[in-house]
Amino acid sequence: MSGQASRAAKRILSEMAGDMAEAKGYDLPAVDLIETNQEIIARVALPGVSKEKIDLRITEDSISVDARATPVEGKYLRRETSPLGFKRDLKLPAEIKPEQVKASYENGVLEVHLPKLVVINPTTVKIE
Repeated sequence: MSGQASRAAKRILSEMAGDMAEAKGYDLPAVDLIETNQEIIARVALPGVSKEKIDLRITEDSISVDARATPVEGKYLRRETSPLGFKRDLKLPAEIKPEQVKASYENGVLEVHLPKLVVINPTTVKIE
């Protein structure tokens, strides 16, 4: 199998594994991944979750979020969220520096800044 085909197969299997969390009773939070020249930014929607109930784990090529929502007192007339909370595992499109990751949480959105291991700054080349 070629290197490109192998990477594509690994990416597909990783995405499938992350989607299996939903089948186990967890909600899959919405995630935006934004790439710049220096970093990848992950924005994860975690409504109803307090900062203390978020478990964020990072490796050189993946991000894992496990969060528990605070239960609400009373009888649910309709419940569309999982009582287990949110779980999402994502393979990153580039290797990052886990020791330099910074995260913040505001208004139900977890924002994680993941500095790239190799920063690519385009250089203009003068053509002679």
